[in-house]
Amino acid sequence: MHPLFFSGLSSDSLAINSDLIRRFGGHYSDYRLYPGADYFVEAFDAHTYSSWLGNRKSGHFRRPLSLYVHIPFCTSLCFYCHFNQIIPDDDDIKIYLDYLVREIRLQGQFLKDDPKVEQLYFGGGTPTLLSAAQLRDIMKEVRQNFNLVEEGEYCIEIDSRQITHVSLQSLKEMGFNCAIIGVQDFDHLVQQSLQRLQTEDTTLCAIRNAQHAGFKTVRIELIYGLPKQTVKKFEYTLGRIISACPNQINLLNYLHLPEKFKPQRNINQEDLPDTETRLEMLLFAIARLTDAGYSHIGMNLFAKRDDQLIIAQRQGGLHYGLQGYSVHPDGDRIALGISGIGCIGPTFNQNHCDLLQYYDRLERNILPILRGIELSADDLIRRSVMQALICHSVLSFESVEIYFPIEFKHYFATELTELLLYEQAGLITLDDDEIIVTAMGQLLLSSICRVFDKYLRANQQRRNNSMLL
Repeated sequence: MHPLFFSGLSSDSLAINSDLIRRFGGHYSDYRLYPGADYFVEAFDAHTYSSWLGNRKSGHFRRPLSLYVHIPFCTSLCFYCHFNQIIPDDDDIKIYLDYLVREIRLQGQFLKDDPKVEQLYFGGGTPTLLSAAQLRDIMKEVRQNFNLVEEGEYCIEIDSRQITHVSLQSLKEMGFNCAIIGVQDFDHLVQQSLQRLQTEDTTLCAIRNAQHAGFKTVRIELIYGLPKQTVKKFEYTLGRIISACPNQINLLNYLHLPEKFKPQRNINQEDLPDTETRLEMLLFAIARLTDAGYSHIGMNLFAKRDDQLIIAQRQGGLHYGLQGYSVHPDGDRIALGISGIGCIGPTFNQNHCDLLQYYDRLERNILPILRGIELSADDLIRRSVMQALICHSVLSFESVEIYFPIEFKHYFATELTELLLYEQAGLITLDDDEIIVTAMGQLLLSSICRVFDKYLRANQQRRNNSMLL
């Protein structure tokens, strides 16, 4: 068994690890985005964004380019979802795609003769809700306005229930080479509680079809901690997924935040598994996936041991950005579509989240930027620290000092003091030169990164101060 993982599930290890989860696992963020969108400001508008595009075009900085295309539509409301969902009719989709084409062309004008696009990601919503003809037309517009490299990474999220209008073979012929398929649980009661009925046969068929079509990567997004989910039910679903041999399996811990996400208010909180049950699911998955030939990259993403991400991590060439782990360096991302988040240089931006406002800006030939942020030097330093821990589980102080004019131990004196608790708990080792994440710490990478989150620390201080008033 891989040294990072447990060989079994004794009651003692469960009790010890449950305590660690309670102490260090209360907050979760995958830190693809730092600072988070809550800190974006509307003063960062289309004019500011265009200025940064101009800086890129004039050669002040040139980073790899990627595209994100957002398709916001779903056929039904899934109660667990964290994203805005729009239930459309045929006219809604046609209108949206017309405006999406306008935005593709407008962005393309700003980026003429720019470096090649290495990554493309169609997300949602449900991109496969579109017909083959509609997807083909969007891809045609993308190719006409951007230069997609032959060996790029081109991903599309697939709802196996909504694959009737377009085949996996058609998607491969359009240029997609990475299929991302969401799975909740194959148990009917769990699916009913989520208002998402997705049969086992439908899901496994989509995986097989993607493999037969020649997709380079098939990634499963598997959620645990769902209402009415038990360890036994989760074990069955995981076993069936493993038997289908996807390249990657991403374990996602369901976050119940009904105060923030309205659809989750339809879920009965009493149906949610407790902390110990969630932990047992996670530990079982780790042992089972490892035995099946998967290695843990980090942030609960597992991949076959010959996967390109595993090879890149071993060779020091793994990167982490807005789309998660990649063999491609973190670069600039052009966001296309409602609510899409992109980045140019040391900035983040987000498109309008309201359809009418999104359409209005494009009617006036204005990029539909709602808000954004220019990262400070401190933001960039902290982001680089988090990315090093997430990608390599090792952070050399000197490597940070080479790129930024700081003395690491002085600059992060508060954080290093706080990390002593993590060292005592066995999550990291600390010495005068580096931080090394241990086997157990691999399961709590988000919590370790949280120590370096200045915004979270400031919020906690404000809450503490308000309690004293």
